[in-house]
Amino acid sequence: MTRASLLALLAILTATLGAAALSGIGAAADPVPSFSLDVQARLHASGRIEFGVRTEQGVRFPRARFLRAVIEHDRWIVSSPIDVHGYATRVIARRLDDGRTQFALRLEGVNVRPGRSILPAAALPDRWYRSQDVVVETLTDPDSATERRLLARAAAIRAEATTPDLTGLVGWLNGKPTSIARELARGNVVLIDFWTFGCYNCQNTLPYLTAWDARYREHGLVILGVHRPEFAYEEDPDRIRDAIARYGIEYSVPLDNDARTWRAYRNRWWPAKYLIGPTDDAAMGLRYRRIGEGGYLRTEREIRAALQAVGRDLSGVPIGVNVGS
Repeated sequence: MTRASLLALLAILTATLGAAALSGIGAAADPVPSFSLDVQARLHASGRIEFGVRTEQGVRFPRARFLRAVIEHDRWIVSSPIDVHGYATRVIARRLDDGRTQFALRLEGVNVRPGRSILPAAALPDRWYRSQDVVVETLTDPDSATERRLLARAAAIRAEATTPDLTGLVGWLNGKPTSIARELARGNVVLIDFWTFGCYNCQNTLPYLTAWDARYREHGLVILGVHRPEFAYEEDPDRIRDAIARYGIEYSVPLDNDARTWRAYRNRWWPAKYLIGPTDDAAMGLRYRRIGEGGYLRTEREIRAALQAVGRDLSGVPIGVNVGS
């Protein structure tokens, strides 16, 4: 290969890689970067209980060890602070009625209580007991107290959620990347629509989705059109953009090419709608599911009920959309 042809090949490769980067498609990390950590506790032979935080970068312990005798029933005892990826973080603990000790995080002043965060009453000495992972979104502006507080609330919602957040996305079209927990922390509710542009049944539902978006967006409805391709040609971002323009979609379209969010929801069909908001069991739970076409009035009623549950006033908003034939 001559030097000229080699340079030409390198130019083609550079242009191709550049186009892929601009489109946001590829084997990159989620559009919303995050990190995980868990809370730990262990009983020392002396009777003291040590608490700490294990992050992806290793283990960092607060400078406090709590004596069991001072962990009062149902009163949170708070450690000295540590910095975890820019968040002011403390470990908190309290004694339960049955003698067990619950431990959790206080992130930017917000209590984040993950699952499995219990030290048994008959804990084995020197054995670490660890909580489930806490997923926290990475700060884009570490100097913003507002962002830290919002993402701390999102972490608290996600830690006690009964339904998954978005995961494993390869790109994002329309709007800024976000997460379900973040939108709920803002006081919104989320409607996920699993679709793919080549699906005829999906195409029939899109006029209703765009009408609901136009009517309820300002009242707190966030529609996320999670695009999960069925066939290889449906992964083409330019074709997805063409479909977005053709159907007048103005809500966000996360790209789930690897079907990781699809699998997290154990979904098997196109189209499929999942309405997520506060429930009786969790601050982030599944309120309603609709598979396939139809049920539009029922779905809209469920949307309205979810919005009213978070305090949105819909008294002047009529129900029912006319999408034509």
